[in-house]
Amino acid sequence: MSDRENIRAMAKNTRKSMPKVRTGCSTCKQRRIKCDEGKPSCRNCARTGRRCEGYPQPTASDNRALQSSQPLEIRVYNLPFKVPGSQADRQLLHFYCCEAAGGLSSYSDPTLWNSIILQQSHHQPVIRHALVTLSALYRDYLQGGNSILPSASDAAMQRIARCHRQLRLYLRSPNATPDTPLICSILFYAFEILIGDCNSATKHLNNGLTLFKQCRDTWDPNDELLPYLNSFFAQLDVHCSTFDDSRTPVLSLVSADETSGIAPVVPAELTSLDQAQTVLTKLQNWLMHHVITHLPHKGRPMNELPSDILHERFVLYQQYQRFLFGLEFLLPTLPSDSAHRGLIIRIQARMYHAVLLENIPEPSAGPGLPPTFRASTPTHWPSDSLQATLADIESLLTIDTASTRRSFTLCSQLVAILYFVGLKTDNPRSRDMAISLLQHPQMPPKDGLWDARKAVTIIQTMMHRTRAQADVATLEDAGTGILDPDEGGLDEVLRRVTNPQPAVPPSDDPE
Repeated sequence: MSDRENIRAMAKNTRKSMPKVRTGCSTCKQRRIKCDEGKPSCRNCARTGRRCEGYPQPTASDNRALQSSQPLEIRVYNLPFKVPGSQADRQLLHFYCCEAAGGLSSYSDPTLWNSIILQQSHHQPVIRHALVTLSALYRDYLQGGNSILPSASDAAMQRIARCHRQLRLYLRSPNATPDTPLICSILFYAFEILIGDCNSATKHLNNGLTLFKQCRDTWDPNDELLPYLNSFFAQLDVHCSTFDDSRTPVLSLVSADETSGIAPVVPAELTSLDQAQTVLTKLQNWLMHHVITHLPHKGRPMNELPSDILHERFVLYQQYQRFLFGLEFLLPTLPSDSAHRGLIIRIQARMYHAVLLENIPEPSAGPGLPPTFRASTPTHWPSDSLQATLADIESLLTIDTASTRRSFTLCSQLVAILYFVGLKTDNPRSRDMAISLLQHPQMPPKDGLWDARKAVTIIQTMMHRTRAQADVATLEDAGTGILDPDEGGLDEVLRRVTNPQPAVPPSDDPE
């Protein structure tokens, strides 16, 4: 039996052996049998030809419990198939399938988390133990109210240390292959994010990216794991560089012909969301490489920019315009269940386009450069794109109101985008809306390295500091030297903002 068939059989057996719960359909309750809670009717009733009487409506007390800010008790069940390890490990693996995988794959193709990693864990104990640890950390994170409490941290650190030891032993084996440490680097990255150690998370990601870069070209092109690792590592690479704007992405996804404009990055037509995500990730990677590499030129007038930099920005501008144009034709053709993913792609595309325009100074006079090839001012984002993006984020969160709250995502970039809007906009209403969306009930409190609560604290603290400075247009203008640390990302910014260094008093000693 193939790996894929094994996973399907495992899922089928899980559904058949679900334990009886109080929320089963009325028919199964009367028959005193286990109900799989399928909707609109359960499979037991459908299989036996009975009429499914449906499910009891939640009571007022049930609604109050669901709305409570305290996390509900997390139910875990035994897996009905044989998995090596203890009963607790099997329960945690089942909890991963029911709870954790959905959050990790939010707003993206779920195949990596729902299928590929499970397949790998079925044959590789190192990955299976790492997956169990991730599930335990995710459970502790939810039970702690979106953070791992000190009472659970010791056990968490012991689990993580055990995973590190197991991987080191595996790497000493003559049969070791790169797919196992690559998957482990992603899982270890998620470990550190859940416990709040962004520096360690970045190190694990960088190690994985470096290994992937070394072995990518020699990988079997028919291996089904390759495209998923390629896509996910590339997205995490970009996401990490938004958190630390001194970090150039490890991967380089565009060729010299593409950066020079000889070959297009964006095809003539976007035909699927997977294709659109791949193309956008290349554009994001290209822009982050370009902006970070040429950071010393930021803010310089057009006539002081080297011609090669100006030309590359013009090519980038054309490709982003082409992508946004093609995306508007693709989105109306998508099924309703893909609407949230399409919105995420448009949100990211618009904001990276705005970052590009921010780095194009006025005046834009130059041979072959269109009048629209400029930002309204060198430091302020285009207001029309900003307002459209905020509206898209609000729509996205509205779509999500009927689903389970996303407590943890890995690379949606929503928190980063709203944080940058809050700092860069000169419109107080846009800033207030960014703060409101960061505090929205459906906004993930943690998106990879980004923490929504920390972002709100920084923006509000900067607003309070600059309230009396009428000549300051944006919080970013007032935060020069504070908001751009050499390392540490958001955590270092928060430390600087909330604990400013006292001024050094002048010395009384004569010079």
